[in-house]
Amino acid sequence: MADDRAVEWVVFDLGETLVDETENWGRWADYLGVPRLAFFAVLGSVIADRRPHVDVFGYFCPGFDLETEVVKKLAAGYPWTFDETDLYPDALPTLVALKKSGYRLAVIGNQTASVAGFMANLPVEFTATSDEWGVAKPDPAFFARMVHELGATADRIAHVGDRVDNDVLPAHRAGMVTVHVRRGPWGIIHSGWPEAAEADIRLDSLSDVVGALRTLRRDLR
Repeated sequence: MADDRAVEWVVFDLGETLVDETENWGRWADYLGVPRLAFFAVLGSVIADRRPHVDVFGYFCPGFDLETEVVKKLAAGYPWTFDETDLYPDALPTLVALKKSGYRLAVIGNQTASVAGFMANLPVEFTATSDEWGVAKPDPAFFARMVHELGATADRIAHVGDRVDNDVLPAHRAGMVTVHVRRGPWGIIHSGWPEAAEADIRLDSLSDVVGALRTLRRDLR
């Protein structure tokens, strides 16, 4: 059971960890009236330059105001939302396998409250968004809130995410076990950063999480 292993809780980021955000970012391109390929190329360059990803909008709309445009985009019929078709193929099987292995599961990420309903339907024990908490990664307060809400010490929590800056580094500093998933634009680009080596576990697929945590447990012994 979970009480004899190093990790009790496995906390997943949502975007580009459990779900593929391609369609949602594509809707931003559609709303702005620019080719998706051009939008994705600029987004990748912004990520590679270690800049906030919202900088992508300024290339196409100088003076872009995110809060204003989010409201206008939704009114125009371009929501930021997920359904089961956005889940990566390994997402649900991994959650099921971890649950069968005795781990407690949560999904907590930098997301708008609009996806809270989708998250609540996932087979996990706890979900939360940065919108709901009023604090976002990589703020240390986000991870302190996570520890408080889960009722576990940080070293009993494994944090799984695709980003080195928002997931691996702040979770590591909070004292959590860190799992970096190399997929999606952030995961792939960030995997080349020297700081990626700070992750306790580095994977290309969520399917390997169960085995990796078991290996880590043996190594810690």
